[in-house]
Amino acid sequence: MKDLVIIGAGGFGRELFSAAREAVGFGERFRIKGYLDANPAALDRFTGYPSILGSPEDYAIQPDDVFITALGNIASRRRCVELIEKRGGAFISVIHRSASLGQNVTVGPGSFIAHNVVLTVDIAVGRHADIFHGTEIGHDSTVGDFAHVYSLCSIGGNVKIGNGAAVYPGARIVPNRKIGDNAVVGIGSVVLLNVPAGTTVFGNPAAPKAIPS
Repeated sequence: MKDLVIIGAGGFGRELFSAAREAVGFGERFRIKGYLDANPAALDRFTGYPSILGSPEDYAIQPDDVFITALGNIASRRRCVELIEKRGGAFISVIHRSASLGQNVTVGPGSFIAHNVVLTVDIAVGRHADIFHGTEIGHDSTVGDFAHVYSLCSIGGNVKIGNGAAVYPGARIVPNRKIGDNAVVGIGSVVLLNVPAGTTVFGNPAAPKAIPS
């Protein structure tokens, strides 16, 4: 059995720990070993979580270790993945048991599929991507490496979400659209047109603008 190490002991890390205990393969293919975090006091106010084993930079990888990131910041996630992979560490996907994955759905290593996600058919989720609870994605869609799709999104068929893109909660994307690499779709937005790479869109209909702080 593999020992799962969660990179990041913040709010996302605590959510992922809870989901991993209800994930496909928990107790059979993997158990949860602990966290990696640069802040050794990250869990001091919380109870019931495994310990922080060290930081991603200094942790000594063990033969049975496997990893997943729990970092909302995409640049930080990329950096930590590179740190672990350069030292020979391997990543696994974590898929909640309540998620519905249909025919010909693939999920790359390091990716997280939360509870009540629906991935209908013929969908490819890349490496180190996150899809949060209640999101539905239609047929023939793709979610790129390091993309982040937040909760309660509705994404039509044949939508392409690029590498490093972020789709915030409650967004709606009509079928046959492309969200470019590193693009951002703001909370509650309705996307009717393609979103170019590196562009932030917000609103109904979604248009390029800064997301309100």
